[in-house]
Amino acid sequence: MQATAAAEIADFLGAYNGHFTEMCSFLAEKQNKVLADDLVWLHDSLNEEQRLVMRGNSIEGKRVEMLERLGFGGYTSSKLIEEAPEEYKGRLRLECVNVEHSIDRIKALNADILEAIEKKMAAAEDFLRGKGMQGTDVYDEAGVRVRLGNPDDGIIGDV
Repeated sequence: MQATAAAEIADFLGAYNGHFTEMCSFLAEKQNKVLADDLVWLHDSLNEEQRLVMRGNSIEGKRVEMLERLGFGGYTSSKLIEEAPEEYKGRLRLECVNVEHSIDRIKALNADILEAIEKKMAAAEDFLRGKGMQGTDVYDEAGVRVRLGNPDDGIIGDV
């Protein structure tokens, strides 16, 4: 790997990490708003979340294109580091570790958010049943009956 390619990859990963930092901050705030039942904020934040997801998808596509263009398509991060000139190994390692930590943090935040929503939905179902409701089923756009608290039924949406 040439030094110019290593520098380009490291710079790109640094920018990618900036996006991941922004995404983690957003998801941490979202988690707090879910726990606080701030439905107005959650509703109003949908455009911001969509923007962040779309931006992440775009950056990932550019990362794949860049690696293909440089001849490193399909390389793992450890293989990239191994191929890098000695003076770039440390920086590439740092950027790769930061990307991996951010991805793990995003997965954990999303799992925690989904768990909190599932628990809140179960509590709401129990409350409604205690008030005499037969069930908490609703109908989707195709007219199929679905259980309100079941995320597999797509009422909550994908996280």
